Amino acid sequence: MNIRSIYGLAAAGILLCACQSNTYQIDGYANAYAEGDTICLMKEGGLQPIAITTVKEGKFAFYGEVKEIELYSVMAKQTPDCQVSFFTEPGITTIELKTEPGTSRVSGTKLNNEWQQLTDSVAILGNQVALLLRHPEADTTAQKALVTNVDSLHRKMSACILNTAQRNKDNPLGKYINENYKAPEFK
Repeated sequence: MNIRSIYGLAAAGILLCACQSNTYQIDGYANAYAEGDTICLMKEGGLQPIAITTVKEGKFAFYGEVKEIELYSVMAKQTPDCQVSFFTEPGITTIELKTEPGTSRVSGTKLNNEWQQLTDSVAILGNQVALLLRHPEADTTAQKALVTNVDSLHRKMSACILNTAQRNKDNPLGKYINENYKAPEFK
């Protein structure tokens, strides 16, 4: 074996190890936030930040080792209701942190892309329900139609959640849904 082969094998080994990395990287964008605003990384449901950073030139970042893929959230300290949830999984996750509740986005890894797709679908259906309920109907026939439409949207929302759980039954997203979502019993 010559020296070129050894270097080639070493380079291949380094690349292979890099691909097998157990680290996560969060590339965050917070363009609506001020320079120096505090960004907190929290375990979902936790009360204390696991890590804190600040906005620099409209961006923020977190890095860490994945011990277990779990649901976390990122929020600006001054607007905690504008948080975004995501899974810490190996790879690069991109987070767009917005100042309007429910508008932040997550992408970049398989689970987080699925999570965002589910979040978007449920939000669309939820907005349709809210729109229907803003205009209560006066007569009984119209009220029954309204109830039927809301029930149909609720069923679609539940089906969307259950389909995502089924598609992801062998990963932490499916496990999370199965442990935390109780499907309603429709009549």
